[in-house]
Amino acid sequence: MNVNVNRVLDEIRAQVGTESLINSCSGEGCRVYMDGIPPERVVIDVEDEFDSRKMTEKRCDRLLFFIDTDDNNLVAAPIELKSGKAEQSEVTEKLQNSLRFTASIVPRAMALTTVYRPILFEGRGIKWINPKGTKQLNVNFRGNKLRIRVGRCGKDENLVRALSEPD
Repeated sequence: MNVNVNRVLDEIRAQVGTESLINSCSGEGCRVYMDGIPPERVVIDVEDEFDSRKMTEKRCDRLLFFIDTDDNNLVAAPIELKSGKAEQSEVTEKLQNSLRFTASIVPRAMALTTVYRPILFEGRGIKWINPKGTKQLNVNFRGNKLRIRVGRCGKDENLVRALSEPD
């Protein structure tokens, strides 16, 4: 393994409280399978981290970082977990706020490009603001529209599938 991978992930770990570092993206009644994700990764309980920083805005549940060695990218994936039905406006607000936080803890000086991949895992579908409109979730981040990838709670390989969806 590349020492640079450890250094980058260690720098991210150093940005958050140790009590916020966890091993899995599962929670909130939603199972997320970590198969296919490199074992060298950082998973943050965002609720816990925001509470410890006394940050009150809406936020997602998990934040996953790992190095995609094939493309030499740092993957930063804020993850919203909804075991029931997800509301479009709530999901986009939580992931939008969480992307800003995510960017604030990414190490500045590194030889990697950061790729942001917001994800929603839902258990019973999405409640759309405009049911007849486009069925796609997006957030605005740094002047770009990012598509929120959607996966199903408890479905085999749900995380790796969501991450591998095309932009």
